[in-house]
Amino acid sequence: MTISFRNLLCVMLTAVALTSCLRDELEECPPLSVNIAVKDKNYFNVDKVDAEERLSSDLAFREYVPTLYYCLRNADTGEMIEEQGLFNVEGDGKTVPVEFCSCLPFGRYVLTVWGGLNDLAPLSDDRTSITFHPSHKEGNDVYMVSDTLVYDYSHYNYTVEMERTKGKLIIQAENLPAGFEYSEKTVGSLSAATDISLKYSGSTSVTTQSAWTGNGVTTKTLLSPSTADGASLLNVCFYDGSLHNGGSMKPDDVRITMRRNELTVLRYVWDAQKNKFDIYMLINDNWELVHGMEID
Repeated sequence: MTISFRNLLCVMLTAVALTSCLRDELEECPPLSVNIAVKDKNYFNVDKVDAEERLSSDLAFREYVPTLYYCLRNADTGEMIEEQGLFNVEGDGKTVPVEFCSCLPFGRYVLTVWGGLNDLAPLSDDRTSITFHPSHKEGNDVYMVSDTLVYDYSHYNYTVEMERTKGKLIIQAENLPAGFEYSEKTVGSLSAATDISLKYSGSTSVTTQSAWTGNGVTTKTLLSPSTADGASLLNVCFYDGSLHNGGSMKPDDVRITMRRNELTVLRYVWDAQKNKFDIYMLINDNWELVHGMEID
């Protein structure tokens, strides 16, 4: 069978035309879109702690995490593709939607989101880690999520959930003598930093002061996790109103364990007859008496 040059040319032109037509009819791939949600809306053990109120799981995103920062990096090269500076979350949405440019090439990307910060100073230059408790201060209730996203024709819509990076120490004091309305506490052996995999490292301490009116008080302090179970030494001292010129009462030091997204609760009860504090720690649903460094 012989095909003339004219017929061969017609076949070739028809094939080109069909290919062009099919390419023109392909829909543009949707842009990479991510919904940022909150996973840790409450502390793990909130229902066992009377001093902490459970939040509704249906509040607006900003009620849990008021500020956000995010960046998108190439998963293979580490190159920063897009960065959104710190901003206040507004509106009543349950999630924060983010849509990247449709010009973004297909590939693998790492989305990193930090929440609850006042500024970016605690973050490393590459935004992959954070330093807790600068100047040994309490700091913010920091949230974080980092996830690797595959972007192609079949994968372009994701939801990521933010996790709390710190725990909370709650101290209650009862039966204090009149005028004792000030306290100072120091907690040691706390993690100094974490990376985007929630791998904690380093060691630091935090010192806080609290003032109140009356003989009963509840203080709450946001703290990074302890470097190991039982590693954090809690030192508390109560002062009368005049502080430096007045009296002070110092309970025994207590070893505690701070954990991520968990409440650690202690109660100091002044016993005037014994002239000392009875110290209790909430273990599951029970108040356990602390003897020196040991829990009864």
